[in-house]
Amino acid sequence: MVKPPSERNFEFIGHHQNHSILIGNYGDAKITAIGNFNLSGLIYCRQSTVEISLAGEGTARFNGICKKLVIQRVEGNCVLDLSDISCQTVRCEVIRGKSVVLFGHIKFIEIINVEEEATVKYEGKPLLMNHSLYIDPEMRTLRNIA
Repeated sequence: MVKPPSERNFEFIGHHQNHSILIGNYGDAKITAIGNFNLSGLIYCRQSTVEISLAGEGTARFNGICKKLVIQRVEGNCVLDLSDISCQTVRCEVIRGKSVVLFGHIKFIEIINVEEEATVKYEGKPLLMNHSLYIDPEMRTLRNIA
């Protein structure tokens, strides 16, 4: 008997509109959207990691709970709205272009890299462990919205 891998990949390439994405607590998951997209759904991964990678133009909005969020990249003219997700740890590898990333209640931000005109907003007072802002300091913001 062959066991399926515990990692799940959700890929949206091209023009996509999907408002019924459901990611359950069955292992790590990856969400990739490239192109024009309008996505939303529920994430319930209390013991798992969710990785997100967005490129192009569009909006991705998720709510729920997860142990760890890894934002591989958000680039282009994207909005990643995670303001309704409770999470223990967030790691943002690259946020660039005119992208906007919104976080809800999180305890730790391990790493966050913001480039160009990108904006990252978060609630509360998470512990920032490592952050860096690149390019023109007048063009980018890292802002607490609580």
